[in-house]
Amino acid sequence: MKKNLKLIVFLVLGIIALYISTNYYNDFNRSKTIKACIIGKAELDSKKTKEDRLSNEQIKKFCEDQIK
Repeated sequence: MKKNLKLIVFLVLGIIALYISTNYYNDFNRSKTIKACIIGKAELDSKKTKEDRLSNEQIKKFCEDQIK
């Protein structure tokens, strides 16, 4: 009985740890993806004429909308 209790506690703690780490790294990955999109879009946008370029805020909003 005592052995089963230790196993159950270990499994429950493991599941909680996985849930917390998934939430933490999910936001981390999304943030990195948005930053990469902004850099790529700004690089492509820099080749356009000055009148056709998007502002930094427009690029950021575009990337966040596309990724979410």
